[in-house]
Amino acid sequence: MSDHEWAHALGAANPSDLLPKRFGAISYVITGPLRIVDFLPLGKNFRLCIISDAAQNLFSIPLVLANGVARRATPGDGTAQHIIEYPVGINQLGNFTITVRESAPAQSERSISVDQTEESVVVGEVAVVKYFSQVVESSLTSLPKIQSLSKADYHFMPRSLLSLEWKNSTKMYLLAEATQFIPDAIDGWTWAVEDAQNFIDAKSSLDEATQSGVVLGQLLAQMHQAFIATGSSQSSAADVSQWLDRAERDLSLALEVGIGPEGEVFRNWAPEIAKRFNAHDHQFSQVLSFTHGDLHVGQILRTPNNKYFVIDFDGNPVADSTSTPNNTPLLQDLASLIQSIDHVARVVNRRRNLSRTEELQEWSAHTQNLILKTYEDLLGIRVDLKLLKIFQIQQECREFIYAQKHLPVWRYVPEAALVALMKEN
Repeated sequence: MSDHEWAHALGAANPSDLLPKRFGAISYVITGPLRIVDFLPLGKNFRLCIISDAAQNLFSIPLVLANGVARRATPGDGTAQHIIEYPVGINQLGNFTITVRESAPAQSERSISVDQTEESVVVGEVAVVKYFSQVVESSLTSLPKIQSLSKADYHFMPRSLLSLEWKNSTKMYLLAEATQFIPDAIDGWTWAVEDAQNFIDAKSSLDEATQSGVVLGQLLAQMHQAFIATGSSQSSAADVSQWLDRAERDLSLALEVGIGPEGEVFRNWAPEIAKRFNAHDHQFSQVLSFTHGDLHVGQILRTPNNKYFVIDFDGNPVADSTSTPNNTPLLQDLASLIQSIDHVARVVNRRRNLSRTEELQEWSAHTQNLILKTYEDLLGIRVDLKLLKIFQIQQECREFIYAQKHLPVWRYVPEAALVALMKEN
């Protein structure tokens, strides 16, 4: 097929149909007309296309052209399989670089059934190929994080098999990566929910149902140790001011998207939140380095024999992309991980018609305390709880923004979590 035929077929396509499919959620905003900026051939009538939309946003989309119609490639078409079949080493194709660290020959593709912001495809039950739809600044940093952890022999992460990058001017953007497939692993929105349910159903003791807290503390502490070894610095007063400014911007955006009754909870607490963010007695001094960027239980897989693996280092989907990726306070990872435990408890309580609040609060608090204590002990530090609380509140602002933009059914979680945080002594 000629470039003209591709361009014509793309012009006839519904832009939103080209993005990853979500279950009950809204994907990215993309508006026509669309234009192909660059492409990587992936076999006959298949391309990974760099596409510019009406707002000049760039997207990376695997496409199939059949009978003059362009559509998103789906598992089974063979595009992910084609990517991982490149030979070990650095493969240069125009502006595209495919770095293969370990071969993973495979003959099948299937989708992952859980809802994800980005699409992941299981190839041959040996690898997972994840596509990144947006060509944005955050994609510049996920690969250096993975390389840092690989160098440190970090065992809480699937092996990195391959990365696909695109050069635009002087910058290399990550478009796709392949990692080791972990058979029978489930993410924390399943295993942590099961742990909480087992506790309230008296199928396990509190210690048994919260033992994951120790592992999560280890997982995070060792991740941060690896990042610090790669490069770190100490925060300045200007850094602190910048963190608080970002937190205020997140609060402002939460109020902006929370129009009408949907934003009532955040509007009611906004003056008190702003007071905490604007306090003049902040004297925080923190280690700055890489962070995971979006660490929650959904990013942590657990196998039947209780091995844990962290995935998805591409950052928070609503965070300020202008921040320097290797100059981030480590406590932001801790805050988001701890809050995700709170979120699990709220999901379970909602399923039980809010009838098990006290027991789930006990499960949540115990798990969170284990994470915090283990993290502190392994790093040999004492966490600044005042700063941690600020980042926890900021995380709930981000959760609310995400819910309003992408997943409205999630809104009850950050609303309830925010109220709990603001009422704590």
